[in-house]
Amino acid sequence: MVEVNMEEVVRRALEKASTLGLEVQRGGSFLLDESVVFKALSDELRKYDILYLDIREALDNYRDLVVEYSRKIGIKIPEKVSGGVLLYIPENVKVRDPIFTCFAISKPGFTQKIANLYVVEDGGEAVAAKGCLAYVWEGAHVGLTGVYLGKRAKLVSVMLHNWMPKVAVSSYTKVLALDNAELYEYYINLTSLYKIRYLVDILLKGEGAKARSDMVIIGKGSSDMTYEVNARLLGENSSAELRSRILGRENSRIVAKASITALASETRGHIECHGLLLSRDAKIATIPKLHSSIPETTLTHEASIGRISKDALDYLMAKGFTEEEAISIIVRGFIELGLDRVPTKLRGLIVRTIDTIAKPGM
Repeated sequence: MVEVNMEEVVRRALEKASTLGLEVQRGGSFLLDESVVFKALSDELRKYDILYLDIREALDNYRDLVVEYSRKIGIKIPEKVSGGVLLYIPENVKVRDPIFTCFAISKPGFTQKIANLYVVEDGGEAVAAKGCLAYVWEGAHVGLTGVYLGKRAKLVSVMLHNWMPKVAVSSYTKVLALDNAELYEYYINLTSLYKIRYLVDILLKGEGAKARSDMVIIGKGSSDMTYEVNARLLGENSSAELRSRILGRENSRIVAKASITALASETRGHIECHGLLLSRDAKIATIPKLHSSIPETTLTHEASIGRISKDALDYLMAKGFTEEEAISIIVRGFIELGLDRVPTKLRGLIVRTIDTIAKPGM
């Protein structure tokens, strides 16, 4: 077993990049358009046989690997993309600190096409922290991500979306998990956008494979948002938990779909989706679905949509909080989801994000 100290890896990468006079650190993240930094980090990780490459370089130099694992997952990486990454973690190599990537739209009207491939071999571990954002008012983002988890492999995936009001987004992720693999996905969006279609398919093929997805969805402005997460329990004793918290503000429209299908014995699944309306014009729909063709499974779901309780508001105001402060406390408690599973080094960022979202008018 090999454990990689990412602090040491990043320190060496920054030292290499800084020798070229480049201002390399941006809030703890690495931006792919800063190619010198990305290359330095990639070179350092390669010492542990980890591949962290721009997907276009991966297609040029590791095409057989990309094709092999894409086929196993059931996707096809396009030949022409704007960018993306290949992250390959070898067998029994563990990286418990986050590896950051960031994709930004900086040209008005540009359609950004991203393809990612994450491979964690048997016994490996990784934490992938991803950010997608726009610096300009309008544009489009099309994303495709494939994830392969070998036996006993573990992946924590944290995604932050930060778009603009006239940006359209289409994102598809497909996950294949083998025996006793574990996946944890955390997603949060921060801003309004024109439209998003976000789909995740999780195939728990191996015996004892586990997946959990936590989503914090914020509807603002006139955003048209559809999120869908599907889990298929194909291996005996596999399990999935899909949870979401949805805030509806202004005249946004949010549809959150989740489904679990049990196709093997001794499987378990739970769906939990709750919506909070903060505006009379906002619309939320939650659509949980459970499917089973065998009796040896336990599948459950719970869903709710409501408004802030007047009793809760009155209680906090009686304690001395202003109405604005009371609303912020209630909203923060509602959207605080899954922090216990977010790695410590990312938790502070998520907490600050939640604090910002919870403020009235944000």
